[in-house]
Amino acid sequence: MSNWEPLSVRRGIRPPRGLEEGVPPHLVPALEYWVQGIFGYRSTDGMRKGVILNAALAVRTPISNSTSGTSMMESLLSQCRRNADLFLDLLDYLLSTPLGNFDCQSLENSLRTGGSAWTAVKDAGLQRRVDSTAQQSYESATLPADQASGELRQAWDRAFSRSADASDAWDHAIKAVEAVLIPVVVPKQEKAQLGHVIGSLRSQGDRWSFILPGAKMDHSVDPLLAMLDALWPNPDRHATGTQRTPTLEEAQAAVHLSVSIVQWARTGSLILKEKK
Repeated sequence: MSNWEPLSVRRGIRPPRGLEEGVPPHLVPALEYWVQGIFGYRSTDGMRKGVILNAALAVRTPISNSTSGTSMMESLLSQCRRNADLFLDLLDYLLSTPLGNFDCQSLENSLRTGGSAWTAVKDAGLQRRVDSTAQQSYESATLPADQASGELRQAWDRAFSRSADASDAWDHAIKAVEAVLIPVVVPKQEKAQLGHVIGSLRSQGDRWSFILPGAKMDHSVDPLLAMLDALWPNPDRHATGTQRTPTLEEAQAAVHLSVSIVQWARTGSLILKEKK
């Protein structure tokens, strides 16, 4: 991804640019061009009226009842120009269909270059743009075809999609960590949860060695325990009077933390010491 900034910003004439949450005027032409392509506007096969109708139904928007596919498309796009959320909903829907997925990268190029806070993700629609290093860590952590990867994907979607759910994101982040740590730490525990993992590591920490040396250079599991304590439990699951719905920012941090822990667990960063 390019880190280019306008000369005026580099000279201090204009302030640094932030990410655009909606659909600013400068992005409209490029996004319309992409939608037009999906709808068949420049295709030799003609307009895809069925796709246009389904898209309008999906985003709950009435459009012109016309025999002309171009008129139907323009009816939908004209409403999108007046409503940024509708425009984003339309992009999100089209990305979830095979027609939109085939040209996902083209849309992502426009969103990235235009400074959108949203990124186009194949089979997942629009998701909130995150730091490229964090994105790469997530993609690497979800490469294996196992339960932890599945839970991480759901956690990431709930944390960064346009239909975000902070509590659900946090729950799946915990389940991802449980999937990799329970078999290692408490494999014989019935109905084991992350709380059992934490309890075992805390009471029998001297049996384990963590990859990071720590402040005392003794490879204590205490740093890992601190991370697990931060992750568990989801504040929405407290049985006490402190129960509350987590903020989206908290849930996103929990998901990032779970990505790191899953990566460590998979690479053998938590080691059971040999008995002397």
